[in-house]
Amino acid sequence: MRGKNNSEIEVQMARTKWLKIRVSDDEILDIKKRAGQHDMSNYVRKLVLDQPIAPPEPKHKKIVHSADPELVRAINRIGININQIAKQTNTGQEVGNAVLIALLDLQTTLDKALASSMPDDR
Repeated sequence: MRGKNNSEIEVQMARTKWLKIRVSDDEILDIKKRAGQHDMSNYVRKLVLDQPIAPPEPKHKKIVHSADPELVRAINRIGININQIAKQTNTGQEVGNAVLIALLDLQTTLDKALASSMPDDR
């Protein structure tokens, strides 16, 4: 039992008795909702014994940005082409000036597309 101090181990070893109660479906849902991310046994034990209950860790919200699906597909195709150019360069093959110019044009186009898709309230 690494990471636990002696008092925690002693307390856990002393818990050999069961406390059984019956609750309704609504009651168990309410208890689970109140317990949140806490372990149910620890939560109910602390509640009944009037011990402090630490607030649950805050949930991190996932930020979802909306984007034009066609724009996403176009950028994906561009990324595939860039990967092919990088692979060619990494194998020692030279990349011609035409490819470099095309990449610069592509960067300009992407910058404009990104700027037009961003809200003005930045």
